[in-house]
Amino acid sequence: MIRLFCKESFIHENKISFWVECTDNEVVEKILPHKSDEEFIEKIRRNRGYSKINPNENEKIYCNFFLISSDLDYIESYNWVYPYGGMWNAGNPFIEIDTVNIFNLNELSRLKTNTD
Repeated sequence: MIRLFCKESFIHENKISFWVECTDNEVVEKILPHKSDEEFIEKIRRNRGYSKINPNENEKIYCNFFLISSDLDYIESYNWVYPYGGMWNAGNPFIEIDTVNIFNLNELSRLKTNTD
């Protein structure tokens, strides 16, 4: 599930990137085929947390959170609080878009953003 993106930010080498939220199964099926070193896997485990954009607000679901560039060159696991606007003051690089569900990461290169 995607609801945020960054456009040309220092965070990810000035690439368009998306804040991707996924289940444990989706990590195994969709993320690990692209990047799976031990350090990355440990980081995923540490960053796992409650979904904040879960459509069912009465159900707490553990998810994993990634910032992934549209060309898939940049894939990094982050803690769920990372896109929190207050931590960035006026420089928050995240922009909200309508929620998008994707079936594989290659779809990121075709996503349109509100500022295109």
